[in-house]
Amino acid sequence: MGQPCKLALALSGGGFTGYLFEIGALTALDDLFDDGFTVNDFDLFLGVSAGAAGAALMANGVKPEEILQANLSGKRPYYFERRDIFAPAMGEGLKTVLRAVQQLIPLFKLYVRNRREMSFIDLLDKAQEALPSGVYKLEPFARYLEMTFATKGLSNDFEKLHKELYIPAIDLETGQNVIFGEEGWRQTPISRAITASSAAPIYFCPVRIDGRDYIDAGIGRIAFFELALQKKADFMLIIHPHLFAGTGAAWGQPRSGVSSRIGEKGFLSIGDQASRINLDARFSLAAELYQREHPDKFLVISPNPSECLLLERSFLSFRDRVHLLRCGYLSVAEAIKEQFVRVQGRFAAYGVSLSLSRIQERIRTRMAQFSGAAEAPLPALATARRRAGWSSAF
Repeated sequence: MGQPCKLALALSGGGFTGYLFEIGALTALDDLFDDGFTVNDFDLFLGVSAGAAGAALMANGVKPEEILQANLSGKRPYYFERRDIFAPAMGEGLKTVLRAVQQLIPLFKLYVRNRREMSFIDLLDKAQEALPSGVYKLEPFARYLEMTFATKGLSNDFEKLHKELYIPAIDLETGQNVIFGEEGWRQTPISRAITASSAAPIYFCPVRIDGRDYIDAGIGRIAFFELALQKKADFMLIIHPHLFAGTGAAWGQPRSGVSSRIGEKGFLSIGDQASRINLDARFSLAAELYQREHPDKFLVISPNPSECLLLERSFLSFRDRVHLLRCGYLSVAEAIKEQFVRVQGRFAAYGVSLSLSRIQERIRTRMAQFSGAAEAPLPALATARRRAGWSSAF
């Protein structure tokens, strides 16, 4: 009898929208798997940025359907709002004022000495140390995760998990790609590792852990493929909800009704687009390289290019959330239906059965569920949240 196969599940980032997409996708996988196998039965879980939260929940044995149902009904703690995740970096603003005051006289003297050669832009460049390190801070997210783990009886300790969980982040000073959950990096609470991996530059202040500053792992090397090989995974399923805002996505049109250039949307939107272009190029190159060298080891699931809501960074309504859950569900269901024979063979090689009749039946049920949630009156949602005993603010 041969050695049992080692199966890995990787969840990419994509912010709040990507997280919701992934929960819908994971629910579809559970509806598709047969013979009692579920996404919680994977042996290794890897989460990057926003995907780290989903990976940690799956590694803890939380069923994706439980999270999906909570988001359709507004039930805490798996239903959360942006205010629960991050808050304006007010402390950074105070530091900025203090640093500016401290630098004012030296900068003024420098300008007086070099006023004929020094432009205003040069002066701003010299004053950049007085700028804040991010617009938002992620401490509320860490506290919310800690509360969620404690409330649900989940482990916030890598050592106590029964599954392998890895969460990459980048050391800001050295550029080193650190993998929380590996030997030597297991003492950090899972909640802190998630926030470190989620700290996208400019948006979020770096997350400080044991005297080191960490930022979003999504801007560094693509960790999925290398880690699968290093940990001797036989097969890795990657859910990658990122979407490049190119010709396939109608940026802003369905929501605002007015088409506008990204260049007119401000520096945060421009930064978003630049990050997407960069990630799209790096991920595509890595996927092409590793899938060419290991053709049967990786399977990547991504959203339909026309899914413009995944590009949203701002406020999401309850109906937007339902739409994103539905999008993730359908992306998996339709992708596997279209290539069922090939995908079925891939999973069967590792002892996992798929049922086409099961997913067709479940799709009808789920679509009715999504439609019912989207059409439900919002007061019912608020009532459900009050009954759950949670405050709207954290």
